[in-house]
Amino acid sequence: MTAVSAREFGRVYREALKGVWAHWSPGMQREMAAHCHGWALGRFDFRNYLEASATRFYRAYRALAGGGVETVCDVGGFWGVFPLALRELGYRVSMTETLRYYSDSFRGLFDHLARRGVEIVDYDPFEPGTPLPGAFDAVTVMAVLEHYPHSLRPFMENVVAGVRPGGRLFLEVPNIAFWPKRVAFLRGRSPITPVGDVYRSAVPFIGHHHEFTMAELRELAELAGLEVLEESYFNYSPRGGPLKQLLRRPVESLAFALVPDSRECLAVLCTPRAGASRG
Repeated sequence: MTAVSAREFGRVYREALKGVWAHWSPGMQREMAAHCHGWALGRFDFRNYLEASATRFYRAYRALAGGGVETVCDVGGFWGVFPLALRELGYRVSMTETLRYYSDSFRGLFDHLARRGVEIVDYDPFEPGTPLPGAFDAVTVMAVLEHYPHSLRPFMENVVAGVRPGGRLFLEVPNIAFWPKRVAFLRGRSPITPVGDVYRSAVPFIGHHHEFTMAELRELAELAGLEVLEESYFNYSPRGGPLKQLLRRPVESLAFALVPDSRECLAVLCTPRAGASRG
C-alpha cells in the first residue's frame, strides 16, 4: 500500500479525532485521572495532546507503510484515533485494551470505533503466557511501556508472538534524556513523575514508572529477539515554530539539532529475528 503524504495523513487523522472526541466527557477524564492525578481536569488537555500526537502517529504510519503491510494491531490503543486513521487509510486494524479497567462511560467511544471498522480486542498484554490473538503484518506499541512497573518480559513475549515472520513491530517511548529534563535535573528537579501526583493517585498508579534512553530501547529489542531496522528521535509537543524556538531557546534548539537523543520521544522499528532465543 503506497504511503500518503504527511498532509493527507493529517487530514485523515483530524477527521478521526473529530469523531473520537465527540465521545469525550468530564466523567471519562475524572475516571482516568483517579489512577494518574496528572491527567486531572484542568491539569491535562487530552484534546491538545491528541492533536499534537499526529506527529507521533505519522512517524509510525510511515515506518509501517509499504512492505506488504495490510493488517495492523495497535496494542493499548487508548483513545483509538490512530487505529481509526489507519482503518480510513485502508488497513485492517485491531486495537487492544483491557476492558475491565473501563466503565460504561467509555462504551460510546469503543462502539464508535467498532462501527467504523476497528476491531476492539479485550486483551491484557502484560498477563504472562497470553500471546496476541492472531498474527499481524505490523504491531504498534506507543506510549505504553512506560506505564508498567514490573518486568517487561511477559509483555514483549506476548507482543512479539503476534508479529508474523518478516513482520514489523514499532515501539515508541518517552525519552528520559529529553533536553528540558536534563536541565531540570541539573536544577535539582526529578525528570520523572512528581511525587505529589503519585501520592494523589489511587492504587495502582498508572502514570510513568520508567522512561527510556535509546540504549535501553535497543537492549529491550535485543532481549526480546528483535532486529532493529530503524531508529527515530523526535519532538512532538507544541513549542512554537522553529524560528521562534531558536530565538527563545537557542541552546535547546541547538541541542535538538546536534544531539538527536536529547529529543522528546524515541522509537524503533523492529522485526523478529528468525530462531532467536528470547530472554
